[in-house]
Amino acid sequence: MTDFALLVKLSKNGDTNAFSQLYALYKEDMYRYASYLLNSPYDAEDAVSEAVLTAFRKINSLKKDDAFKSWLFKILSNCCKNILRERGKSPDLLPEEDYFFLIKDEAHSQTGVALELMEAIKNLPPPDGQIVLLSVIGGFKSHELALAFELSPSTVRSKLKRSLEKLRLALTV
Repeated sequence: MTDFALLVKLSKNGDTNAFSQLYALYKEDMYRYASYLLNSPYDAEDAVSEAVLTAFRKINSLKKDDAFKSWLFKILSNCCKNILRERGKSPDLLPEEDYFFLIKDEAHSQTGVALELMEAIKNLPPPDGQIVLLSVIGGFKSHELALAFELSPSTVRSKLKRSLEKLRLALTV
């Protein structure tokens, strides 16, 4: 049994230390993802906190232990959608203006690369921008994204490939 599988098993048995180790593996990606979706560091913190608490309470509903990451991000996505609903926005297709958090990287901001990239991603139709972000930022594989977006892995790969090509063309013009 791998260390990861052991952590999931221990978490299912109520081990808070094991669960916190699992959370530590994904906390930065979770925060980054929520920040992009909600465009607010405070709302992102709330969404991540809510998602972690929900995941801990519902860990026994996880059917496939190796799908923990996808399951966790699905919960996070739902928490973000709830926050968007509270703002009076439709969470079915997350509005492009709401899933970008200003990148504070002075080297890139000064050259305009970060802003150009953000604009190019904003021009992708939902959920294509989210798929790109999760793939690039979160390191998600197509089968994990397929679970999160309720699409087939081949559809995710196709959307990702087309989106990356659109980004490449937009940034080279």
